[in-house]
Amino acid sequence: MARLLLESGRERREIKVAGPLTVGRSQTAGVYLDDKTLSREHTQFYLDHGRVCVRDLDSKNGTYLNGVLIKQPVALKPGDKVKIGVAVFTVVHEAGDALPAVSAPVASAPRPPAVPAKTTVTAPHVTPAPRPRPRLGGPHPAAVLFYRLILLGVIVGGAYLSKPLFVLLLNKIQP
Repeated sequence: MARLLLESGRERREIKVAGPLTVGRSQTAGVYLDDKTLSREHTQFYLDHGRVCVRDLDSKNGTYLNGVLIKQPVALKPGDKVKIGVAVFTVVHEAGDALPAVSAPVASAPRPPAVPAKTTVTAPHVTPAPRPRPRLGGPHPAAVLFYRLILLGVIVGGAYLSKPLFVLLLNKIQP
């Protein structure tokens, strides 16, 4: 079982990682941190074949490993420091645990065979799909225009239909 040492302001505590552990400012996060710079679900620590790994959950302000912004899941080694907002998580070595050789990206699929040294391969640039923005409320602009046109029609139509009534009333009032 892996351990993390959390240091945030005056708080200092040890956290055991036995499975997926979400860090964020949501009250339902596995590790709740009252920090406005964090996303509700900001970062996740998890185990992969006995190694502690970390991944950013598309947070706005990012997750940093030893001062470097991470873009993909990374395997951690004892002594690594993961900075999330003002909090710092330090990976603590457990007695009896095997030490991983280096911090390396965690592959979700088997790696392709090595390319011969003489061949140059350029990977295509992949732009991630934009995340949908939440609607902030309010009616759609086309609906607002439609309602205004209806209101204008009611006013103009009402004035047109009521004109003979007003003329009739004025004729009865004037001798």
